[in-house]
Amino acid sequence: MVDHVDRRPNRRFGVGRAFALALVLAPVLASSAHAASPVPLGTADSFALLAGSTITNTGPTSISGDIGLCCTGLDTPGLGPDNQSAGATYVGPNTLAQTAQRDLDIAYADAAGRPATIVPVNLSSSGTSQSPLLPGVYQSTSRGTLQINNGLTLDFLGDPNAVFIFQGTDLITAAGTAGSVNIVNGGATPSTCNIYWQLSTDATGVSLGAGSAFKGTTMALGASVLGTGATVQGRILTRDSKAVNLDTNTITRSACAAPAVGGGVGTGSPTGTPTLTRIPTPTSIPALTGIPTPTSIAAPTSGALPGTAKLSGPSRPVRGPFSVSVTGHAIKKVVFYVDGKRAGTVYAKPGRRKFKLTINPAGQSRGVHRVTAKVTFTTASGTPRTTRRLTYRRAFPAPRPQFTG
Repeated sequence: MVDHVDRRPNRRFGVGRAFALALVLAPVLASSAHAASPVPLGTADSFALLAGSTITNTGPTSISGDIGLCCTGLDTPGLGPDNQSAGATYVGPNTLAQTAQRDLDIAYADAAGRPATIVPVNLSSSGTSQSPLLPGVYQSTSRGTLQINNGLTLDFLGDPNAVFIFQGTDLITAAGTAGSVNIVNGGATPSTCNIYWQLSTDATGVSLGAGSAFKGTTMALGASVLGTGATVQGRILTRDSKAVNLDTNTITRSACAAPAVGGGVGTGSPTGTPTLTRIPTPTSIPALTGIPTPTSIAAPTSGALPGTAKLSGPSRPVRGPFSVSVTGHAIKKVVFYVDGKRAGTVYAKPGRRKFKLTINPAGQSRGVHRVTAKVTFTTASGTPRTTRRLTYRRAFPAPRPQFTG
């Protein structure tokens, strides 16, 4: 005998459950509408401060993280070892500072190419303590100045790995708490690592008010000026030929988690050489003034289209011989360099689609090394030549087994 089962829906339970589910999903749906992934900083990740010409300092500034200066001017008046509590300093071309500047170019282009939600110039009106901004990509009206006039609150919705990206010409913050960035429902780390400011003016890109508490990574085409006593949890990254002016500031590069797949290079280390892998090239980036042409372009199938080239290499630290290769369209020859020294030339021949070079790291120092591929295209491609770069890290050689008999 089978007991009778009442299969009529429990309407009271169903309505209540639906209402509760809607409350739970509301913030999730609001944030996913503008979801963003981290910007690939590459070797620039380990830097708390990166400049292109000079770094001028007044007062007892404290910097925790790498400091880089490349590639013109190379002057740091008022800044010395006493101003750096952790990290290394790199000055001049052919140093990690130059590599970081190249990776910053890629990161800047990646952030600039993200589709964005338009917000008022005064971000304080969009991100209040009562109604904070949710994770996503935001662009100021007419891609103009970004301002923080009465504080900015960012809600990470309980996910410290959520991402905020802001696009504008420059950034100006008020003094004190009125110019500060506040994080809720996230935490200091890695939340502060996942706030990015892409600033396109070649004049003064960053102007932080005196005594303000700023958070995030600035990627500025123009100079950066930090008001007296302003603090930064994140990074001040200023591109080629531009200066940074400091005045009794504290800049702390937060220890960030490794970027997700498709992000930049390793985690870096504020006290030594960062762990490196090859930097994936961002895709779907519009052409921008002063930004290198993106390197990840689909190979055309017609000889009438422009030549293309993509450089590939190791994704992990190397100990023994390994290969790097260039693939693309309408390539005539590729000249490879390792750390600036010519390593070999590969010419086109019928049926060749990959221009490959084997590199033996024996004799190289442990740490970061760079491969440069100078590509010459056929005249018919309409593209005379281009240059591609990647970095790799040489690890300690594997220990030899010892036999005791």
